[in-house]
Amino acid sequence: MKMERWLLALWLLSIGGLACMGTGGCRRSEGLNPAADIVIGATLPLTGDAAAWGKNTQDGIELALQGVNGQGGVRGRKVRVQYEDTRALAKDAVSAYNKLVSIDKVAAIIDDSVSSCTLAMAPLATRDRVAILATGATAPSISGISPYVFRIWNSDAYEGEVAASHAVEIAGLKKLAILYINNDYGVGLRQVFAEQVQKKGGQIVATEAFDQSATDMRAQLTKIKGAAPDGIYLVGYPKEIPIALRQAKELGLNVAKIGTVAMQDEQLTKAAGDAAEGLVFPYPKEPLTEETKRFKEAFKTKYGKEPGITADVGFDAVNMIVAAMKASSGAGGDQIRDGLKSLKDFPGASGVMSFDTKGDVHKPMGMRLVKNGSFVWQE
Repeated sequence: MKMERWLLALWLLSIGGLACMGTGGCRRSEGLNPAADIVIGATLPLTGDAAAWGKNTQDGIELALQGVNGQGGVRGRKVRVQYEDTRALAKDAVSAYNKLVSIDKVAAIIDDSVSSCTLAMAPLATRDRVAILATGATAPSISGISPYVFRIWNSDAYEGEVAASHAVEIAGLKKLAILYINNDYGVGLRQVFAEQVQKKGGQIVATEAFDQSATDMRAQLTKIKGAAPDGIYLVGYPKEIPIALRQAKELGLNVAKIGTVAMQDEQLTKAAGDAAEGLVFPYPKEPLTEETKRFKEAFKTKYGKEPGITADVGFDAVNMIVAAMKASSGAGGDQIRDGLKSLKDFPGASGVMSFDTKGDVHKPMGMRLVKNGSFVWQE
């Protein structure tokens, strides 16, 4: 009889263990047990084409962790972030995700600014019930892709409309060309911009693509010049766009140039030099809130410099996940997802945010201009 009871107990224990062996496992409804740190994952481009964004995001994350843990963490539990490098490549993002979920046992991941990475991880997050909070991924196809995927940067659906409105209705451009990076980010913005230009009475006279990390775009720019546009829409990262700007100038392609939010990076102005003069691009309007002011002051104190692009959303991502855990009284993927959905008018460093039913936020945008090598708001 004792042996039978022992075997029954062992069988029940093994069943319980098997129930937790899935990638998401028993973390899905984890409570706030003060016995261990809460580990959040971060998939960032720490090397490669978008490394500047990854480092900026990491700076914001570390500043937020300093504040969260300095105030006692989450119900006595310290919060830490495990970083994995995506190199801005989808295949590396999947490898990073698998490592974070299967080995580090994270239930939430702060994602980077590269849409193809977010899109590659989204079905895995749905399967494993892991919450993903993207800091800068903008492809329209991300909207509603998973109940576990949220983002705190505007969708390209909105950015592309703002860029097209400026080009056609404000700048008076009627014949536009598009030069875009051939990935999810570039394709998404190309489609939105083209549709909006045509709706507003403009015409797309040429569309040319380039590969990520391309170093020569003269062939594409020569074709564009042959189409005689009065403006070019440039979609890419700060590594490639300076090359396009310099080569366009070399070819005498002296027309209006409209870019994307990715242009807000000193790497672009330093690499492009005077070829960047006059470039305009949409950018979220700077929120005039106390939270933004405190963030900037704390950032300068910690790092001795002004925050770069995506530093504020990295900061906000940590604080929103922490707020979600507190709201739902748990640190599992389902609880963090539910907590994020419940946040209303969250006072972030990057603005006041609420998620819509597709996991998106909506921040007002204006137009930035490169003038004398600096970024200024266009009046």
